[in-house]
Amino acid sequence: MRALTLLLLLGLPLNPALAQLSIAATTPILADLVRQVGGNRVSVVSVVPPGMDPHTFEPTPSTAKALAKSQLLFANGLGLEAFLPKLQNLLPKGARLVKLAEGQPGLICTEEEPEEHEENGHAHGPCNPHLWLDPTYALRYAERMAQELARLDPKGKGFYQANLARFRQEVERRDQAFKACRLQGLKVVTQHEAFAYFARRYGLRVVGSLTTSGAQEVGSQSFLRLLDRARQEGVKLVLAEPQFQGTALKALAEALGARIAVLYTDTLDRKVPTYLALLDHNLKALCP
Repeated sequence: MRALTLLLLLGLPLNPALAQLSIAATTPILADLVRQVGGNRVSVVSVVPPGMDPHTFEPTPSTAKALAKSQLLFANGLGLEAFLPKLQNLLPKGARLVKLAEGQPGLICTEEEPEEHEENGHAHGPCNPHLWLDPTYALRYAERMAQELARLDPKGKGFYQANLARFRQEVERRDQAFKACRLQGLKVVTQHEAFAYFARRYGLRVVGSLTTSGAQEVGSQSFLRLLDRARQEGVKLVLAEPQFQGTALKALAEALGARIAVLYTDTLDRKVPTYLALLDHNLKALCP
């Protein structure tokens, strides 16, 4: 009884196993990957709220509160999060920032200078940052997360590795389902340049995109050039995203007589709340 009273007075947890790591992630997708690996040993906050586009997000006073106790911040990097420098200034002393995409093998990059991208409304750098849409990269992210969590919590290493193994099985099962869908050679037009790694993984051919960043649609001349190219290629599928379904995309699909498939890319929401649910939704949308 004396020991119990002492613990209560000191404000210490009655069960040390319930003590959680405080982790932040820039996007809902990265936050979910942390939860998949960390389970109940981590408490995770997403800087960008569910349903909001990370390309246009700006930190608010509540962002500082969310990061105040974070021991680790997982970011994608490669220019996806234009707001990332602001977050670094909000992290508590000693907190680490881990950019998951940077240094990964097989990055898809252009020779165009970053300034040219910015003039076209592109928020990214020269390398496409949407690696996680290729499930093999999502697994690489999860592996790095398991390493970083074990660094903070060595006693939980076995727990994180077991969760990682279970997650790997689920992801690989869906990866095989995408391959069985026989998407090789399928020509598509996309809302924005988010599908490069996904297309490479499963053999789709992206004929063009309405915009580079997703937030700003192309002008009329660019639209007509894209329409002409898509007609010549015989495109019959347009890939949209829940947060970007403007009039230009619908007009393009109508002009082509193409089907619109809505795929999740940069964020999650109540309908699709996890990364595994994202894969399930996208598979159903592509292979109805």
